[in-house]
Amino acid sequence: MLQWLTRIFGRKPKTVSTRDEVHFSEEGIYYLSWMSRSQQWPTLWPWPVVLEFGLSFHQAIYPDPWFGNYMEAEWFFTVDHDGNPQRIFFDVDYFSIDELPVILNEKLSGFDKAALKEGWKEYRAGLRNFKGEGQWPAWRNKDFVWPEYLAPDTSET
Repeated sequence: MLQWLTRIFGRKPKTVSTRDEVHFSEEGIYYLSWMSRSQQWPTLWPWPVVLEFGLSFHQAIYPDPWFGNYMEAEWFFTVDHDGNPQRIFFDVDYFSIDELPVILNEKLSGFDKAALKEGWKEYRAGLRNFKGEGQWPAWRNKDFVWPEYLAPDTSET
């Protein structure tokens, strides 16, 4: 019966996830998003092009229709993309501060978990903690300096 129905109606097409996927490996950071699916970004960012890793806590771009303005947290990494720094954000739910991928400590020498804990504390204070906004880089390449015209606002941290 199932084969007969499949012949008539066909198979259900696989849906493409709209959620970004992040995986850490020995080679680098695999980041699959709509940007990499459209071939505007590479799927793999090798460790040598990674410039920063950290946590960002900021006001959501679009307010919730029922809840209003709120804050959201995201992990970020900054990569060298075509000679310019490119910051890539991904969901804070990929891992918690207590369960960071071990490979981050291995590949990013000088990784500062204490900086992340400061940002995590602000994030855990709640979705209305507007005064807690900021960015907490846990690691930055020693040779990396943001160009002045691109520098993120870190006056709050």
